[in-house]
Amino acid sequence: MLRNIVKLNIQFGIFIILILFTLPFLSCENKAPEQSIDEKLGFDPKMFEQYLKDALTFNSWIKEENISIESLDTLKSIYAAKHFQAFLINTLESKPTIDSIIEILGEAELHGLNPERYNFSVIKNLFESSFNDKLKPEQRNKQLAQSEVLLIDALLKYSSDMRHGVLNPRILYEKTHFLPVNDSLNTKYLDPVNQTNILAYLKNIQPKSIIYKNLQHALLKFKQIESIEWKQIPLTDKKIEIGQSSENIPDIFKKLVVLGLLDTAMYKTDDPLVYDSVLSNSVKVFQRINGLISDGVIGKGTLERFNITPKQYVEKIKLNLERLRWSDYSDTARYILVNIPDFNVTIVEKQKPLFEIKACTGRKNNWQTVTLYGQLSYFVLNPTWSVPKSIIKEEIVNGLRSDSSYLKKRNFRVYKAGERISLDGLTAKDLASSNSYTLIQDPGAGNALGKIKFMFTNPFGIYLHDTPTRAPFGYVNRAVSHGCVRIEKPMKLAEYLLSNNSNWNLDFLKIEIGQKVDDPAAKNEFARVRDSLRKGNSYGVTTEVKLTKKIPLFINYYTTWVDEDGLFNYRDDVYSRDAILLENLKPAMSK
Repeated sequence: MLRNIVKLNIQFGIFIILILFTLPFLSCENKAPEQSIDEKLGFDPKMFEQYLKDALTFNSWIKEENISIESLDTLKSIYAAKHFQAFLINTLESKPTIDSIIEILGEAELHGLNPERYNFSVIKNLFESSFNDKLKPEQRNKQLAQSEVLLIDALLKYSSDMRHGVLNPRILYEKTHFLPVNDSLNTKYLDPVNQTNILAYLKNIQPKSIIYKNLQHALLKFKQIESIEWKQIPLTDKKIEIGQSSENIPDIFKKLVVLGLLDTAMYKTDDPLVYDSVLSNSVKVFQRINGLISDGVIGKGTLERFNITPKQYVEKIKLNLERLRWSDYSDTARYILVNIPDFNVTIVEKQKPLFEIKACTGRKNNWQTVTLYGQLSYFVLNPTWSVPKSIIKEEIVNGLRSDSSYLKKRNFRVYKAGERISLDGLTAKDLASSNSYTLIQDPGAGNALGKIKFMFTNPFGIYLHDTPTRAPFGYVNRAVSHGCVRIEKPMKLAEYLLSNNSNWNLDFLKIEIGQKVDDPAAKNEFARVRDSLRKGNSYGVTTEVKLTKKIPLFINYYTTWVDEDGLFNYRDDVYSRDAILLENLKPAMSK
């Protein structure tokens, strides 16, 4: 009997095993294959292609939606060449990619641009509603086709904006902007439709410079506080100095706190109307980052800066983000930057400033310094100055009119029709009435170019140079030159340029231009090699010092940026170029 029980148990176990083994096959046979999202929602490639063709051919839907498609003709051409097959929406499985593209378009605000420039809301609503399971296949495919058209149009425009800006500065500033423009002919306009990985492409075209990214952070910061009430402080010629009282001190205190320039935990006062040393230190920082004289004395100029609202800062940042899209230095390891509104020359290595030198640039009206690029390749010691005809007419004539010995005192030579003429008897009327005179100022203490000028390639005869006129370097607005760039410390720049870059050294330079050098060995060595150094590079006392390696030099125009200390800097629009840019960029700017 025990044997029979065991036998029954074995048979029962085999039966159970067979059932368990058979069940999966039975269930598989009964279960229908899972539908794809295209099948579930009725995405039909042929129907989609027809609607895509209709969307490009019949434009009534564009007018109904009150949208603009700038590249419509281009889209018609590229889709016709592709037989109206999609670039993006080949299947509804592409939804995550499309959602990411739409999100990137929505983040245009991070660049100071309005997402609606790319029909962001229309695309988002149209595409999202296409996945409503209550839609009929015809309507769904029609909406998806329209979404495809709008997305490609948006990508073409967005890509162009990111790569080289919304506006063409060569057109906007026809007479003053001569910097290279990224892909100025827009040869890469169709790049977005030729990508195998569109998201990687969109990531790659984002502006990469640290200057740009820092300004983006500043934009977010000021956007957060732009709705704060910003009380206007009455302007007065009366200055506020440490120890004095003023009813404006509480408002100044509040603004410094909001701007992040004053720690309330560190500030204690018995009288909120008294201007003390702690507050003065914060004011000095505020003055410095606004390009003012950082003395802590609150005058009219400082009050004017305090009255600039966060909303105005936001606007300025957007303008300068556009400028940075025009010219990106992120791939330039080492360069010299002259920023006109800052009146400074900055040496930059690996996107970080090494040092700055004060500069004077061209006057506002007819003598504006243009923005340009060149390669600094040599500098000239003890330079002569060939006076431009315009300066002869505007200044030299007036100088000679008030002082008949004006030319002699300043070591000028005068030529007429190539022949040198005597200065005796030469009058202001003679110079004013003829363009046949050439004036050259010999090297010396009073030479307008000082002891050294730095030469770089450009078609305008612009250079950096020393100057005997030192007072303007103490001004806030240093737009005082005839277009060239005067620098306060030319020997500092020369020393940097000579490092591992020439047979000359700083001591040799000083000796050559008549400055004192105490090292006898340096004097002896220069005496020994002077002739060989000057051979083929000198005329009279003037000598050219050629550099082994050229260095890129950019003259540009930025009115806002973030410095190495993370502080937002603001400068006056010295040539009113911001005003021109704002007028033209405003339709594309974020609100």
